[in-house]
Formats: sequence, C-alpha cells, structure tokens
Amino acid sequence: MTVEELAKAMRITPNAVRNQLHKLREANLVIRTGTRPGASKPSGVYAITIEGEAQFSTIYLPVLTQFLRVAEGRCSGTQLTAFMTDTGKSLAKRYPKPTGDVKARVAAGARLMRSFGGIPEVHAQNGTLVIRSAGCPLAALTSENEAACLVLEGLLTEYIGARARSCCTHAPEPRCCFEIRK
Repeated sequence: MTVEELAKAMRITPNAVRNQLHKLREANLVIRTGTRPGASKPSGVYAITIEGEAQFSTIYLPVLTQFLRVAEGRCSGTQLTAFMTDTGKSLAKRYPKPTGDVKARVAAGARLMRSFGGIPEVHAQNGTLVIRSAGCPLAALTSENEAACLVLEGLLTEYIGARARSCCTHAPEPRCCFEIRK
C-alpha cells in the first residue's frame, strides 16, 4: 500500500503515516517494495516483512502450542525427542557455525540465544560449560510444552558442534540451561 492509501484507510494524515512507516522500517517490520504513479510524483509502495508478519500475527503461538500438544499426545517420547532435536538442528543451519575451541563456540551459542531474546551467561561447572539464562526465548511454549526446549538443545548441539544437554527449569518461570562438555 502507498502512504496515501494507508492515510485514507486509517483516517490520519500522510505525514503521520510516514512517521510510523519510518519507525517500522527501522525495526525491519515493513519494507518499501516499489513505486506506483502518483498525482505529482511516484508513490512508494510498502509491505509487511516476514518479521512483521510474525510480530503482528496473533495466531502463531496458539497454533504452535496446539501442534505441540497434539505431537506430545501422538508421538512416543523417543519420536518426539528426535523430531524436536532434528527441528533445532535444521534451524541451526541458518546460522554460520562459529569457529575456535569449545569455549569460544559455547560463547557464540550464548550470543545466538541472546539474539533470540534469552539472557544467557556461560559458566564452567564440574568439567562442563553451562549456558544458563535468566529467561527463555520460548517461554510462551515451554511453560506448557517442555518438549520445546529440545528445539534449542538441537540447535545449540548443531551450532556449537558439541552435545548440548538441556537442564532447563519450566515452572514457575521457564529458564534455559544447557550443559556442554569441554
């Protein structure tokens, strides 16, 4: 849609629309996709990005939560574990693998978790490195579906290149925890 179309639909001024579009573009929620002939000059055409769709949609979380409930009910524990960890491993392939020793790769894994909305810290404990977060980027899912932690377990295992074992807590507030042997 153009600025003029948005202004007309929302019954606000074009300048108010431009101001909001600027903020949405900075947040990568909207992009300019082209132009259309206007009354005096071409008008920019704007569209919602994939990130914007996810941010603005209210159906993703209920669908995913219900999907996990059904999967937990229909799959054996072994099948569900494999499915969830494989999902995480597949997701990890979207990100460039870190280099360096295990400690450096675990630190990179913590930074990746931070980019997802976690608040991770890395600690050494009994021959392992532990990524512990004050929260969980999947808290809306893990509070009802503990198997969602396995997605992050698989993602970290693939990304770091070393086995990450979940030690997450789920109630009352979900907190991520993953142990990785040095």
